[in-house]
Amino acid sequence: MRKTFAAFLLTALSFDGAPNRPADTIRFGPNGAFRLEYTSTSFGREASGVIEVVKGRVKKYPLPQSSFATYARLRPGELKNMQISAKDYERLEWIGPHQVEGSRLWFGKQFYDGEGMTGVGAFGYFDTDTRRYHLFSPPEVAPYETSAILVEPDSVWLGLDSFVEDISAVPGGLIRWSRTTHEIRHYKLEFVISGIERRGNSLYLKTRGGYAILRNDILQRFALRKGSDGKFRSVAIRKFPPQPSLY
Repeated sequence: MRKTFAAFLLTALSFDGAPNRPADTIRFGPNGAFRLEYTSTSFGREASGVIEVVKGRVKKYPLPQSSFATYARLRPGELKNMQISAKDYERLEWIGPHQVEGSRLWFGKQFYDGEGMTGVGAFGYFDTDTRRYHLFSPPEVAPYETSAILVEPDSVWLGLDSFVEDISAVPGGLIRWSRTTHEIRHYKLEFVISGIERRGNSLYLKTRGGYAILRNDILQRFALRKGSDGKFRSVAIRKFPPQPSLY
């Protein structure tokens, strides 16, 4: 049965679904032997790689970090502006939003892009059969971290942003990546996507204070406004306001 618009409103405030649920609850691969490893950083508790636990023995598979050569090739404009060399290249990239698909853990990289730190945006998967990472950094993704992911049989959808100084996020848009041709469709947006969900022929994109619906390449935006009765209602808007700093 098709979900009604009212049913969506009831779940709008708790939109985060299985593709982006807290990583430490996820076990994947044969017999659920794989999970994410967490490391404490200055930004909090971040997923630094995958670990495999078999009969009490732990094997680690750290997330590959971008090299300076990759940064110079994929982000030449930023390299020129920052005027850094290989010895100054400071990055800390971690596993962000993710989704399990069979023997694969799909995810997008996240990293801080300010105060001398930077990185290279990428997405891809860890294959539990081969125990290897497969990462993609097309030009449309390389400047950004991933804020949300949805993996479908024919495509991968990514929400993109830049995690910059003042601990704030700058929108990077929505990406559709074809799994067969690797062709990309980039939707430029003024808001940061924090969750992506497929509902019928539509994509629902969660953001601060509301959501957007992408259907037939047409985007509709809705703000959630609290009425005098204390209930939230959906109101169509033209654009979302700029996101405030987290400070």
